[in-house]
Amino acid sequence: MGEHQSCARRLAKQAWDLALIGTLAKAAEFRAGIEILSLLKGRTMLLLNNDDVMSVLDMRETMWALRMGYDDLKRGEATYGPRIDYYLPTGRSDSYYRWGDMVGASASFGVVAVRIKSQVMTWPDGGTTQDNYAVQPGLFCGFMILFSCTDGEPLALVHDGYLQHMRVGGSIGIGVDLLARKDAATVGLLGSGGMAHTFVESFALVRPIREVKVFSPTRSHRLEFAEEMSQKLGIDVVAVDSPQEAVTDSLIVATATDSMIPTFDADWIMHGAHVVCVTRRELSDALVKSADVIVQLGINTVPFGTPVPMLDWKAGGIASYVAGKPEDRARIPGARKSSVGEYPTMLDVETGKFPGRTSDDQVTLFVGTGTQGLQFASVGGHVYRLAKEKRLGHDLPLEWFLQDIRD
Repeated sequence: MGEHQSCARRLAKQAWDLALIGTLAKAAEFRAGIEILSLLKGRTMLLLNNDDVMSVLDMRETMWALRMGYDDLKRGEATYGPRIDYYLPTGRSDSYYRWGDMVGASASFGVVAVRIKSQVMTWPDGGTTQDNYAVQPGLFCGFMILFSCTDGEPLALVHDGYLQHMRVGGSIGIGVDLLARKDAATVGLLGSGGMAHTFVESFALVRPIREVKVFSPTRSHRLEFAEEMSQKLGIDVVAVDSPQEAVTDSLIVATATDSMIPTFDADWIMHGAHVVCVTRRELSDALVKSADVIVQLGINTVPFGTPVPMLDWKAGGIASYVAGKPEDRARIPGARKSSVGEYPTMLDVETGKFPGRTSDDQVTLFVGTGTQGLQFASVGGHVYRLAKEKRLGHDLPLEWFLQDIRD
């Protein structure tokens, strides 16, 4: 009996010693974690608002950064993912919640970018237009987060509003440079918002633009746009009273609106014109059918009809996961034929896989969607470098964004 008791005491002591060793090891690991985090004292993650971005980013800088990103893509040193949206009912019959994200990476800038946006979506005017807000109308929630591809460090948190307009306008301008006639000097513009401004700025950098005819439904808006852009660019920008007047006899036709339906008639397009859009929602099936050459910027979303469980294609043909009862889901506009086609990409044209424009008489169409994540990585990475050089933004403690518990 004494022998058994002695054996039990030895086993108990061994167990205690092992437990103590384990506790000490955990304590050492904890102390190491504290020491690692203490080394981060003074290191920061940069918060940049729209004013910060605006102070360093103009259209020339934007297009330079985009071209750098696309050169990376040609070499296999950049990548991006398809856009996918997520919908959830708000509990109100006039709206739907939508979450969206876009991811891309560029070796030249050494970053991975994640663009996220939180929106309450509405479709006013009987569903012919689309609008969104966060918290209340007039406010919006969208950020880009930059990470270092060298060590995974979170580098910056950036408001996406101004940068969003610039990266879209810049990429559309690159499409104009690729496909529009060299002598294209007249622009028919539909829309007078933020995107419309950046469209015209980019066109003026790649073609000898001498006249822009702009139409938007609100007369005061188009008049203000015409006056502002005439002064800014030193060209003749005039407000017109109808979409047809803007489109007719224009060698570049651009639609930059929030419309959910086609914004112009394909019959108005002249021979040799180049057409660009913000989204495919703005294009008619007739235009897509009649265009001689169609090129898309890149892969925009998961291709229509891909057999993925629960995946649907909603407003503008974007692959979406949708929650809600059937009567709820019916409120979200579906994809039209013109918004779901897949065409050769800009990269296909630039690498000679697809000819692009081969005649001045051809009508070319550039669908300016796709590569969104890469655009945020390249333009965002460039903005981050410029902002650091000028010591802009607000410093956030890096330790707020790191932890010592492995996922």
